[in-house]
Amino acid sequence: MENLNLRKHSLLPWTLREGAEADFLQCSELWMNAIALRDGTPNDVRMKDRALAKLSVPGSILQVAETGADIQGFVLAAEKTAPGLGRTAHLSLLAVKPAYQAQGLGRSLLAGLTQTLAREGFAGATLGVLEDNLGARKLYEAASWQVTGGGFFEDSSRPCVYYSLDLQNRTPN
Repeated sequence: MENLNLRKHSLLPWTLREGAEADFLQCSELWMNAIALRDGTPNDVRMKDRALAKLSVPGSILQVAETGADIQGFVLAAEKTAPGLGRTAHLSLLAVKPAYQAQGLGRSLLAGLTQTLAREGFAGATLGVLEDNLGARKLYEAASWQVTGGGFFEDSSRPCVYYSLDLQNRTPN
């Protein structure tokens, strides 16, 4: 699954594809490194373990961007449908290696995930992002995600902003 319209503007080539269990370790390490870089802290194996746990949830949707066999970014969503509501997915992880940031890779991963969710019949999607992660918030808002509130992440007690995306009126590819 390649998005050539977004790729042609990048200085760095990548291929988007559906992720597999064989990708879990590389994705979890990318997540651990991305969190350490974002927060200015040393790598914390607990972040890697949390990512591995999320990646291992049956039925999750993982998409990766790679050059050769090296994963440069990934996005992960899992079904979080509440009783009586339309089918909903929750975007739980999105990470891009620093060399690929600001090249359109995060945008490509998010667009690919959105297309997959719509094609698979999800009515909507949700996510939470750190309140001070302005780069990520700008990415989500540019992709039509709407702020639905705020709160605190359970695992870190850090302030977060919640977003949702209506997928019902999107045309799946």
